[in-house]
Amino acid sequence: MISANNVTYRVGKKALFEDVNIKFTEGNCYGLIGANGAGKSTFLKILSGQLETTKGEIAITPGQRLSFLEQDHFKYDAYTVMDTVILGNKRLYEIMKEKDAIYAKEDFTDGDGIRASELEAEFAEMDGWEAESNAAMLLNGLGIDTS
Repeated sequence: MISANNVTYRVGKKALFEDVNIKFTEGNCYGLIGANGAGKSTFLKILSGQLETTKGEIAITPGQRLSFLEQDHFKYDAYTVMDTVILGNKRLYEIMKEKDAIYAKEDFTDGDGIRASELEAEFAEMDGWEAESNAAMLLNGLGIDTS
C-alpha cells in the first residue's frame, strides 16, 4: 500500500495542493485526472520520492515498490512497448540489459561469470523472472497486443 498523509506542496507561498490524503491499495488501478498545471506530475514525483513534500508524508509498505515512467512523449520511441513498461523499474531493466550483454560475449571471463552471478541474484530478488509476463498482463489489460 502507498499512502499520502496530509501532503502539501508549495511553490513559493502558493500551494499547488494542500492536505492531500489518499491510499493506493494492492490489486486496484488508479487514474490521476486534472487540468494542466493542477499538480498531477508533481504529485507523482512526490510519490516516487523525486520531490520532497512541503508538509506531510508518503508511506510505502516495506517490500513494495513504485514504478513509473517519466512524462516525455519521445523518450521511449526507441524501445518496444514491452521494454517501455519494464523501464518503469529502471534498475530491473538495467540488470536485464547487462545480463544479456554478458551472456552474449564470445570471450566470457571468470569476472563475467562473477558479475553475471551477482546480477542473477539481484534479478531474482526483484522477481525479474515475472517482469515480462507481468508487463504483458498489464498491456493486455489495456487492450495492447504484445504478440
